[in-house]
Amino acid sequence: MGATFVTIRTPNRQAFTVVLDARIELGREADGIVVVDNRASRRHVALEPGPGDTVVVTDLGSSNGTTLDGLPVEGPTAARAGSVVKIGDTRVEIGMSSSAPARTATHMRTTIDTTETGRSSIDEVADAVVEDLSVQVLGAVADEPGTLTVVFGDIESSTALAIALGDSAWLDLVRRHDALVRAHVDAHGGRIVKHQGDGYMLCFRSAHSAIFCAIGIQRDLARREWCADYEFRERMGMHTGEVVMDDSGDLFGKHVVVAARIAALADGGEILVSSLVRQIAEPRGAVTFVSPRDVELRGISGVETVWTVNWREE
Repeated sequence: MGATFVTIRTPNRQAFTVVLDARIELGREADGIVVVDNRASRRHVALEPGPGDTVVVTDLGSSNGTTLDGLPVEGPTAARAGSVVKIGDTRVEIGMSSSAPARTATHMRTTIDTTETGRSSIDEVADAVVEDLSVQVLGAVADEPGTLTVVFGDIESSTALAIALGDSAWLDLVRRHDALVRAHVDAHGGRIVKHQGDGYMLCFRSAHSAIFCAIGIQRDLARREWCADYEFRERMGMHTGEVVMDDSGDLFGKHVVVAARIAALADGGEILVSSLVRQIAEPRGAVTFVSPRDVELRGISGVETVWTVNWREE
């Protein structure tokens, strides 16, 4: 039996391909592959290798159902190369090694622990992160090097805050927040890679620039009255490493995942950095790092020491 591939095509997202060598689940909050599709259920469908060259498709009690080549999936159903599984507005194309796209990637879910109802904004920005296995040249786009400092950030408890404020006030707050972030990113020579709602992914050629951009954002948020009746705090995390960049400028790879995981551990009002970022920036003496702690990042082997940037003005 040849290797079986499935290609996931979600609206307004880059398609990616995975090797199907074991059972996987797809859905908005699946443990296997996360699809950013409001019409998909949290746990929508399961795919697993079947006898011969088939893939067994099983609907997991989804609200909108699953179809295989246009027909509803009522129970475990065999699909062959060339078949199309539809969940919500997402297409899952079944293929074998001979028909697989040249660009093959594995999808890595970025799970952010949160006490809110639903997914955080960092989730929404980071859920499309993949580690490309076929790209031979890292960061070979324009004049950006392969080694970048990647920053993730969002507003703490944004879901609860949006509900409390109402749509109009929340939209105004997000717009002002977006303008503040963009101003600091431009001032420090960075780039906004992804942006959705109040969440964003940034990249910088310099770890020092990334830190001072984050400090500027936190200090401006602390100085201004953003939300009179509710607490408004930003959480930020960053890591430095070699990344993969596609032709659109989007960033992928393990080090992007590490940055997202670190941001997920940050509290509101905190800038949390990896030990590598600290090692690069500390010798210049302009920034102090406090409260080191050892953490395990889900999906990343080993223990990472993270540090908090002391950004508050004396």
